[in-house]
Amino acid sequence: MNDSTYTPVLFQLHGRIGRVRYLAYSFAFGMLVLLATLLLASLAGDTAATWLSAAASAAIGVIVGGRRLHDLGRSRWIALGLLVPVVNLAIGLWLLLAPGNPAENRFGPAPGPNTRGVTALAWAVPVVFVAGVLAAVALAPHKSNAQRAHDEMEQAI
Repeated sequence: MNDSTYTPVLFQLHGRIGRVRYLAYSFAFGMLVLLATLLLASLAGDTAATWLSAAASAAIGVIVGGRRLHDLGRSRWIALGLLVPVVNLAIGLWLLLAPGNPAENRFGPAPGPNTRGVTALAWAVPVVFVAGVLAAVALAPHKSNAQRAHDEMEQAI
């Protein structure tokens, strides 16, 4: 075994990726699927968009999860567990928290250092999450007031 590394690419089916790239790539693909879903929903309807986004998300999850599993020295087949409710939570946490093999393993050389872009994309995940939670909290009273006003209007009629 040698200590060579390689630079992973987003649209690859094979190779190894570390934790930061796993988070960044999952977020990037998730945003692409979201945009495609919104476009398809406007063109073909909600049902087609729902089915396509579910299939794309499952395929992407298995591919990206498989690449992360290869960094851990494990088989890509374990990524199929990401399709099983509750099991996917345990596997997802494992993929996010477990350190990869620092040296070359049977799946190839270790991934090289993360670029600034990858790191920024990974940091976007908690930022978007926190912004979403804050938006939900801020809009929750507004929604209930709007619903209350709608109910009062219906009672008046």
